[in-house]
Amino acid sequence: MLRLYVPSAVGADGVVRIGGAERRHLHTLRLGAGDRLRLFDDAGAEHEVVLERLTTREAIGRVVATVPAAPETGLEITLAPALLKRERMDWMVEKTTELGVIRIAPIVTRYTVARGDHVERWRRIAIAAAKQCGRMRVPAVEPPRRIEDALGTSWPGLRLVAWEDETTVGLRHVGDRPRAVSVLIGPEGGFHGDEIAAARAAGFTAVTLGRRVLRAETASIVAVALCQDHFAPTRD
Repeated sequence: MLRLYVPSAVGADGVVRIGGAERRHLHTLRLGAGDRLRLFDDAGAEHEVVLERLTTREAIGRVVATVPAAPETGLEITLAPALLKRERMDWMVEKTTELGVIRIAPIVTRYTVARGDHVERWRRIAIAAAKQCGRMRVPAVEPPRRIEDALGTSWPGLRLVAWEDETTVGLRHVGDRPRAVSVLIGPEGGFHGDEIAAARAAGFTAVTLGRRVLRAETASIVAVALCQDHFAPTRD
């Protein structure tokens, strides 16, 4: 069944109004009155909806059932990856959304090669990934910031920086089931030593992700997966 993300779409009377890109999606798939779909919103609810009519500006439907929400892992992961070139950045946003990040905050470091702010495209990718994988929460995606500026702001929970020169301290050494984790990931050229020193001064602990030197986009995915494995609350 088609699954759409429509923030604040359901009225008190159960009527749903779908506009913009999601309405165009319905038109492309040739859905009309009587067809069913699922919709999740920014309140963490998912509904089964029957379409009643489509106009040139919006689709109108009615909620016929509220579907139990698939739970998040309980671990809030903020990922701060160094800005990557277009295709690699797009892929990283998609996959880390599937793995459960709640915030993606790109940084520009000394050795960052990529340039440009494509935050609206990344947000669309995050929405599409959340729709596809069944998540109830779309991660916040922020514009890129210089690492110096980013380190001066608030970072929730356990603070980690993945660094290829750290060979002994892994995730199992640094925390015991934190509720939130913030992770810095460097570019292909790695972090400069001054950046690691600044991260440490801001409360980040340098950790290794394993023995191999990973591509930057792979490091982001591995870091998120390892955090979920090591730190996410267990469920009975």
